[in-house]
Amino acid sequence: MNKRILLGVDADLSFNTQYALRTAGEFMMQIAPQVDIILLHVIPTIQTTGAHAGFYTGQISFAAENSILRKKATETLQKARLLLQEQGVLPDRCECIVRTGGPVEELVKVALELQVAVIIVGSRGGSAKEQIRRFFVGSISHRLLKYAPCSVMITAVPNPAQIINLVNWYSEAITLYLRTHSQALSVFTPQQVAQQFAPVKKSSPGRREVHAATEALEQLAEKGFLFRHRVKGELRYVND
Repeated sequence: MNKRILLGVDADLSFNTQYALRTAGEFMMQIAPQVDIILLHVIPTIQTTGAHAGFYTGQISFAAENSILRKKATETLQKARLLLQEQGVLPDRCECIVRTGGPVEELVKVALELQVAVIIVGSRGGSAKEQIRRFFVGSISHRLLKYAPCSVMITAVPNPAQIINLVNWYSEAITLYLRTHSQALSVFTPQQVAQQFAPVKKSSPGRREVHAATEALEQLAEKGFLFRHRVKGELRYVND
């Protein structure tokens, strides 16, 4: 068996990707400590069409823009690597790769080139924007299942009903966010946390989620990770 895992990392290090990283880290530490992990970010190219509908002429990538995107991709991969290290994954067991092209195509290429045993990707969820994207180009995870030369693990953030302690969920989610945005000023409200980090995205979080988010923010404030500020009568939690 090849002792390599390939994990796809998106540009904004989304909560879905962070959950996939957590799953991969737990797998490596508990089940396969000798396995190496490859973190891959794919910079998408711009597809162009010909004068006649239905004719595809190729892909273009502007050098200046590509340089900026590559720098951002490298920074994102380093953040992802730090998240794995915090779980106990040694730095020399983690490799970061940036490619340009189509996400599915590049994941398949790297899997073939490095002979990985399994590819891990986070499910992008069912938001309206994502459903529209899937209508036109298809789901990355489903296309990957079709073309991957190895096993594929798709990590989906669980439903709130499956989470025993929603307060701990929000607390861990906020902590992960603070670690990956340590240089930025972060301001949280219970409503915003309940919606941004909800296990399943909702147009409007329920009272259960808001209550759990409030408890998580209070716990982090008690530990000194956040500070309470009241702005125009509204309580906000700030990391500085």
